Amino acid sequence: MVKCVLLMMIVMGCNSGGVGESKESVENRFLKSLVGLSNEFLNVFTSFGEMVGSVLGLSVESKKSDVGNYFKKVQDTVQGIKDGLNKIVSEMKKEKNPNAEATESAVKTLVEGKLDKIIEGAKTASEAIGDASDLIGNVAVQTVVGAVAEEASVKSLSEGIGKIVGVVLKDVGGVDAGTDKKAEDGSARGNNDGAAKLFGNTAINADSKKSGTDASKSVGGVTGADILQAISKGNEGKAAKLAKNNSANAAEAANAKDAVIAGGIALKAMAKHGKFPGDEAGGHTDYAAEIKGAATSAVIKALDTLTIAIRKTIEAGLKEVKETMKINVNSPAAVEKSLSGGQNQ
Repeated sequence: MVKCVLLMMIVMGCNSGGVGESKESVENRFLKSLVGLSNEFLNVFTSFGEMVGSVLGLSVESKKSDVGNYFKKVQDTVQGIKDGLNKIVSEMKKEKNPNAEATESAVKTLVEGKLDKIIEGAKTASEAIGDASDLIGNVAVQTVVGAVAEEASVKSLSEGIGKIVGVVLKDVGGVDAGTDKKAEDGSARGNNDGAAKLFGNTAINADSKKSGTDASKSVGGVTGADILQAISKGNEGKAAKLAKNNSANAAEAANAKDAVIAGGIALKAMAKHGKFPGDEAGGHTDYAAEIKGAATSAVIKALDTLTIAIRKTIEAGLKEVKETMKINVNSPAAVEKSLSGGQNQ
């Protein structure tokens, strides 16, 4: 009888996952949890390419709400990473893992220094757009005025995106990128010529071709990071002022660099009510297509760059968390293989 009871205790101990479990086994279990979390994060961010062309999938037929959904996806994804990390720390502390304190500190640094700011910024940007159903490249018909982007929407977008950029692209790109020269003749931009006309509160009454060409030149002449930096200057930045300009002339366009013009185009394209003016009667037949293309391209460039930067930032943070767990270099091959796969994606 005693032998039977002893045998049952041994079997129960072997199956419990806790009694008799080695330190190496416990640590490897937590490594597997972290690797799974990392892979889940990478898979979700890779799927953005299916959601919105390039890393995004946006097109000239995409709506402002599609951009809002993108930021909501970022918010939810990063929140999931935060929750997963906190769960790992909780389990380590519960089982009195010797590396729990160091891991908790690393997670706290990542969460408070980066994840929370990305979550907050994405939430703000998403709510700034909401369910706005207008096209990103929303262009009025011939001889019809455009529409000023809603000031509150522009403010929240610029501030929300700015919070994320401050974490993932702090020293990358610049608001002074590009030149202040118009595409038509290489002279300095004024407040009512070239791309500046896209921000006026009147229809374009002449030379719409020059406006379309200058808009394309501005967007094509800068990087996504440059556009993001222009947007991130906040509600009083030049790009934001262009997007919400409500006068015939756009003062901030005078001598403006390409990054500012492209940032203003991107903000007006994303923000609620933002609509670009129509061209003159009998004007340039490709004007609407050019403006739609420039607006969509500006948004794609910016969000493409932002997506990659968020991914790299969190990948690096997850790697630092893993290092604090001090896993034995002789941990099982399956775990090492999984870790390698996660880091190389």
